Amino acid sequence: MKLFSLFVVVLYFSFSTLAHELSVIGPCLEKPMFLVDVADKFETVGDLTIHTFNKNGIPYLGNERGINVIFNSPIGDASLEVISDTEMRAYGWCFFVNGEVSMEYADETYLNPGDKVEWIYSYALYSKGEWKSMCNPSYKIKSEFICKK
Repeated sequence: MKLFSLFVVVLYFSFSTLAHELSVIGPCLEKPMFLVDVADKFETVGDLTIHTFNKNGIPYLGNERGINVIFNSPIGDASLEVISDTEMRAYGWCFFVNGEVSMEYADETYLNPGDKVEWIYSYALYSKGEWKSMCNPSYKIKSEFICKK
């Protein structure tokens, strides 16, 4: 009986470490708007994302290469926050794998078993004629421009 119990525990942990976790973190709260473990095998972040969003009825605009809108987030001019004559924030979705932002498109970012994928509503900072940073999580600044009620 002990051997069987040990086998079940080992099998459970083996299966759970192979699953991917996919989450969507919105503009104003660090807590995920959507979170799911996905046991199916996928090669890329793009494949995992599109399959999971379709399967779970998550409204989005995009494809395997990248996502522009999730849960009706702003796009285009509505996603640009002018701070001053020389500074603005451009908001959109970035994805992170195991806590690290990817510098490749979603369909070019390959997954390993157990990878954690997060789509985080983020901003890029433009200041004095240069893009200074990108993929800064929006929830960390909670700008009234994005988080207004």
